[in-house]
Amino acid sequence: MTRANFSEFVLGAMPGTKAEIVIKSGVSQAAVLRWVRLLHAGRKIYIVSWKPHPRAGAAMAVYAVGDLPDAPCKLQHLTKRQVRLRFEAKAKQDGRWDSMKARWRSKYWIRKAGAVGDPLVAALFGARAQEARP
Repeated sequence: MTRANFSEFVLGAMPGTKAEIVIKSGVSQAAVLRWVRLLHAGRKIYIVSWKPHPRAGAAMAVYAVGDLPDAPCKLQHLTKRQVRLRFEAKAKQDGRWDSMKARWRSKYWIRKAGAVGDPLVAALFGARAQEARP
C-alpha cells in the first residue's frame, strides 16, 4: 500500500480518538499516530472535543475531518493525589494491588540486603584490603 492509502484509512475512520481510529481503520498504532500528527499539522483534521481517559491518563482528543479551530480542553485536571487514589482503587478492584505491593516489598528487602552486604564477602574483601595496605 502507498502512504496515501494509509491517510485515506485514517481519514475514513474519523471522528474518534487515536485509539478508536486504530481500531476502526485497522492501521498500526504507529502509523495512525504519525498520520494524525501530520494531518493535524496540515489542517486536514481538527479537535472536535476532549474525552477523559478511561483509566487515569491525560484527556484524549476526539478528531474529525475539517479545518475548523480546535476545541479547547475544558476537563478539570486531577491532582497527583487524586490520580494516585483513583489508580489504587482500580487496582484493588482488579486484584492487581496485592501482587504490586508484594513486588514493592521484595524490592525493598533486596535493596536493604544489598546495602548491608554479605558478611562472608565483606570479610574476604576486608582482609584483602588490609593486606594491600603497607
